[in-house]
Amino acid sequence: MKKSLIVPAILIFATSAAAESRLFLSVGASFLRPADENYRAVYGNQAVYPEISAAARLIAGLCLTGSMGQFSKHGTTPELGLETSATQSYYSVGLSYLLRVSSNLCLEAGAGMANLRFREEALGTQVEGRHSGFKAEGGVLLIPEDERIFIGLKVGYLTAEVPAEELVPTGTQPVRLGGLKIAVSIGIQLFHSD
Repeated sequence: MKKSLIVPAILIFATSAAAESRLFLSVGASFLRPADENYRAVYGNQAVYPEISAAARLIAGLCLTGSMGQFSKHGTTPELGLETSATQSYYSVGLSYLLRVSSNLCLEAGAGMANLRFREEALGTQVEGRHSGFKAEGGVLLIPEDERIFIGLKVGYLTAEVPAEELVPTGTQPVRLGGLKIAVSIGIQLFHSD
């Protein structure tokens, strides 16, 4: 059922952007400090991953936003030193506000809902889970005058917690997903009014 909603959502997203003469698409690199202490002990204190995001202006500076990202890490178990790997992925939908402070600079702040997934393979078994959470971020967009290309820098927090009983197979402790993140991106404005 969720997949059947994707096409209508994309059409609504693009139509509203065209009507308001703004659709911002960007790709970038995100640096994340994982929120889960146990995860950091095995996989390290940081993850760098690609992120895709979009924003469609609805009214004035109010925008409908969406983003997605995924990263995988390899590590060793603390006790036995055995190889393990984990993947986290997410997609988010929310609202943000763009405020133009000069001809080249915009400030952006927003928040929304996120759906995060987790999968870990170790000792010949696989544990996975997913949970809804939230995402909040703020940053700046550098948009040269009369240009469609822009550069962005954002700082935010992405979070969700998978309860132990929702892990498959059932785990012994919850898993905290997401964490503090910094993203650098480059993008393009579509449906730009000249």
